[in-house]
Amino acid sequence: MKNENLFKNVTWTSWSPRKELSPEFFIEDNKISIKINDNPNLYGKFLSSEIPMSESDLRMIIFEALFSCNNVKNQENSVFAMISFYDSDKNMLERNYADIIDDGKTKKLYRKLDAPENAAYIILEIGARYCPDSVVEWENIRLEATEKDPPRTVKIATTFKERQPTVGENLKSMVNIISKAGESNPDVILLSELVYESSYDSLSTDEKAQAVPGFLTDTIGEYAVKYNTYIIFTMNEREGDIIYNTGVIIGRDGKVCGKYRKTHLPLSEAESGTSPGNELKVFDLDFGKVGIIICYDQFFPENSRTLALMGAEIIFIPTMGEDEVVHRAIARTNGVYVTVAGYAGPVSSRIINPLGEIISYVKDKDTAYAAEEIDLNQRFFTYWMSIGPGNGENKVLFQKERMTNVYGDINKDAHDVK
Repeated sequence: MKNENLFKNVTWTSWSPRKELSPEFFIEDNKISIKINDNPNLYGKFLSSEIPMSESDLRMIIFEALFSCNNVKNQENSVFAMISFYDSDKNMLERNYADIIDDGKTKKLYRKLDAPENAAYIILEIGARYCPDSVVEWENIRLEATEKDPPRTVKIATTFKERQPTVGENLKSMVNIISKAGESNPDVILLSELVYESSYDSLSTDEKAQAVPGFLTDTIGEYAVKYNTYIIFTMNEREGDIIYNTGVIIGRDGKVCGKYRKTHLPLSEAESGTSPGNELKVFDLDFGKVGIIICYDQFFPENSRTLALMGAEIIFIPTMGEDEVVHRAIARTNGVYVTVAGYAGPVSSRIINPLGEIISYVKDKDTAYAAEEIDLNQRFFTYWMSIGPGNGENKVLFQKERMTNVYGDINKDAHDVK
């Protein structure tokens, strides 16, 4: 399979699910285009002829096509390309969406994919749907084989710590558990929510709050350096007169490299003097992109979905509340890894894969941590997930098939929706 314009060797056939839903199709000058009238239900695509694969192609496939469009409100859903692999018996193996890359100057559909075993040929689908009064045009449609990417492994450690009588004893316990987990050579260690401040003494939130960076982050930073690891934990952060419940990321160099302020506060926390944050963030660490949500945040799916849309590959949840179903649902419905550090017994600290399966958890309070090596380049499939009789990739499907036109009420107050 050579890197060449597919108009030279491929035949394109127009397709629509029903005659009543068919847009207009055009092929000319090495371009294909679809014109959609004012009917918002029109759905059409071009199907390529079979593109054979040789033994040398069974590595990694790169697809690319430039496109232009007008009057398309939801590009991610409405403008699409799919790369489907079939075996020699014409059974579909996988059906995969291409990503949209838009740098403000050019728009293209692009995807780099491992070729599945037994793949004999590829069929491309390039189309437009649900975008009335629009024209979409594609050109420079290319397909090539290349070498596979190496695994992108990261070792995650989550922890369980019982609260201690004083903040001083909490700090000693934090250091002990970090040291235990650090011996497993993790890339990142997660501690549970307010792991320093959650003591049985009578100190107020105001008395426990500290600056970031400050004494607590500096202390934990020493152990990040010692074990060459990131450490994620939450603390009461003071900024002027305001106090936040802040998720802090300490880098391998011992310095603060990111922080997220809890956006959803339970009433009791707000009444204790804590203020909500107002921004969701994804942090680009040296092994991949991560996001943080804290305890009560987990019950608001907007947070985790937004982080996934922003590119988070792992969502870390330091929490006091235990809800396995919610944790697994966040992983499953966003197609991301989820790592939780809880307080409701050792089992509440767990690592979950993008299918919602628990792959590791803390066995007992003496062990105090669980570590798991994962490959962020590994893809996860579900048979017949949206795409028909083949493997569909959850993470991509859940992002590409969002119908944002019906989400208008998501940012409204409840009384306005009613």
